[in-house]
Amino acid sequence: MRINFRLQIQCLTLAGMVVLAGCGGDDGSSALSSKSAQTPTAASEPALAPPAAPPVANTSIDKTVPPVELPDTVTPVNYKLWFRPNPALSSFDGRADVQIKVLKAVNAITIAGHRIKFTNGTITLQPGNIQLIATPQDDGDFYQLRPVSGQIAAGNYSLHMEWSGIINFKTYDDPVAKTGGSCGDDHYPGCSAAEGVFRVDLKATDGTTSGAILTQGESNLGRQWFPGWDEPAFRPTYEVSAEVPQNWKVVSNAAEKPAVNVDSGYKLVSFEKTPPMPSYLLFFGGGQFDILEDDFTSPLPDGKGLHLRIFTPPGMRDWAKPAMQQTKQALDYYYRYTGIALPLTKFDTIAANDAFKEQKDLNFGGMENWGAILEFADDILPAPGTTMSDYGVTVLTHEAAHQWFGDLVTLDWWDDVWLNESFATFFENKTKVRFFPDRFSWVDDVKNKYAVINADLKSTAFPVQPNFNGWASNDFVLSASAFTYDKGGHVLKMIENYLGEETMRKGLQSYLADYSLGNVTPRRLWDELAKASGEPMVAIGDSFVRQTGVPLISLDSQCDLTTNQTVVTLKQSPFPNQNAYPGTQWTIPLTLAYGDGLSSRKTIAMKDMQTQVRLNGCSAVLADPSGLDYYVTNYSNNAWSQLLAQGSALQDPVLLASLQLEAKLLVTNGLADPSRQTSIGSLSPALTPLARQLLSTVPTTQSLRPAIRYQGKLKQKQQAQ
Repeated sequence: MRINFRLQIQCLTLAGMVVLAGCGGDDGSSALSSKSAQTPTAASEPALAPPAAPPVANTSIDKTVPPVELPDTVTPVNYKLWFRPNPALSSFDGRADVQIKVLKAVNAITIAGHRIKFTNGTITLQPGNIQLIATPQDDGDFYQLRPVSGQIAAGNYSLHMEWSGIINFKTYDDPVAKTGGSCGDDHYPGCSAAEGVFRVDLKATDGTTSGAILTQGESNLGRQWFPGWDEPAFRPTYEVSAEVPQNWKVVSNAAEKPAVNVDSGYKLVSFEKTPPMPSYLLFFGGGQFDILEDDFTSPLPDGKGLHLRIFTPPGMRDWAKPAMQQTKQALDYYYRYTGIALPLTKFDTIAANDAFKEQKDLNFGGMENWGAILEFADDILPAPGTTMSDYGVTVLTHEAAHQWFGDLVTLDWWDDVWLNESFATFFENKTKVRFFPDRFSWVDDVKNKYAVINADLKSTAFPVQPNFNGWASNDFVLSASAFTYDKGGHVLKMIENYLGEETMRKGLQSYLADYSLGNVTPRRLWDELAKASGEPMVAIGDSFVRQTGVPLISLDSQCDLTTNQTVVTLKQSPFPNQNAYPGTQWTIPLTLAYGDGLSSRKTIAMKDMQTQVRLNGCSAVLADPSGLDYYVTNYSNNAWSQLLAQGSALQDPVLLASLQLEAKLLVTNGLADPSRQTSIGSLSPALTPLARQLLSTVPTTQSLRPAIRYQGKLKQKQQAQ
């Protein structure tokens, strides 16, 4: 069936009193008439139907991309990875047997490794028992594994390596950190805990603590855990095993096999082979966790269900019930939306707390490790009798979206991290508006959009899709999350408004099917959306993600009585900004509303600096009727007067919030007379005084939510400032 995302009534409540009613459909449309029928709540809506037929992949498409920093002459196929932490949880021993393909004769095999120490005499290639010597390169972040003599011929090999590494556990009481020094190297300033293998101290409900270990690999932090090919271009499979204390419960990306007790109170745990995936998604966790278990039934005809588990600190098993219910809701939605089942047999969420979290830099709020999402317990485990925080609701649906957008298909390189984060932001809103309408308001989303626009006009603005090397990737996400997450999310919403929800969905289904278990690029995304829509998506998409700044549309309208048409003259220019390298011209997916009650629609891809559009009938014209598109419109006096005469069609709270904030932005920058702000400010929906106060609040860049994975570090930086 064709899904009809109907208008939803969004409500924010305060002390049991409704203070704001914001109306906006899941397709971004707004009810432009104040006579809208009452709409059922999300809970009473029919479930999102799966596609009539599962998306079919184009098998002739190349899913691969070349690596950026590592040579393309050697490719990993499968890892057998083992490690063992010491009893103090301060260091570990590791080893791996890696099936590799040497595509042409090489003098050395180049791999990434950081803060690890190879064990001499243990690096060999089979067949041939070729002894290799690890020579550090680039300050120790890459190693060349060189044979004692001669070259390594092309062929298939098994590479054996052994090493020791550090389990990160640094606190801000550390004297090195207090002096602003680094924890043993020049590349990781300060003392940062959540990198590679790191320790937390789980705090039970009775106040006792117990040491546990977790891992974090994004973007290139996995090289502190094991040496290898830590670029997203490489997608080997992994078979993880570890020797850990016998009282630990363990979790990794794949299903656990039966454990075997070994020596000194340790046991050997091992896991099935993962799907092909980049190394930054590999995960291991071990500690004295409690576990809540359930099962997810796939809504797809041929889809297999998943066994679900949530790992919690001791005593908090029942605290995970809301998170379990939300996980099932999110998976059901994404299965139905994409039509694609995850290539997993189980799906875990690790909700770890840390008794010393305030002393450490944990860097992030959640991480989308494939089939083993890492969260922090204080976000998603509400105490019995309380409700989950808004941030907890957000992070669960955000990381679940990544299981398709980021994990099933993976960015080619870190300057395209928005292909992960913008989509997770886009979908977290879609799932919240469906399942948590009382926790989401399109009015708030409009406020966020204008906060992003304000940030996008400053000298500190970044493109959604920048260019940087591996070392800059983490710092970029820290400084530019407003763009990789929020601006990218708003751009995707604008594209959905332009194409229509069903066309957008069809294009994304094809995108996921064609590049499943492979790599994606912006061009590959735009081509799939263009194939589904027939629209110039390369020009539209690139102009918004590769440039800073915001397009300013000047709109004038006149009535041509000879044809009974409205002649709309449109001009584009960059909104005045402080950008170091401002955008100059966009291909704008523009939606115009016109006619009686502004109920008719016309969409155009505006690529020229000036264009004219003819609309049937003589009427007022409104750009961006949803209020959610990423451009600013400055109306001529004539067009504005005509628009104000349609006041009853402008009273949707979402649209009205956008028009009010747009007018303020124009007036503040000297682009419109102050009467513009006054006139639109005189219009208001039927809201309480408190709601009007909320609606009139001018957002600043401080209202931007921090990046999901880097919330902790952002908070630390803000406190330091």
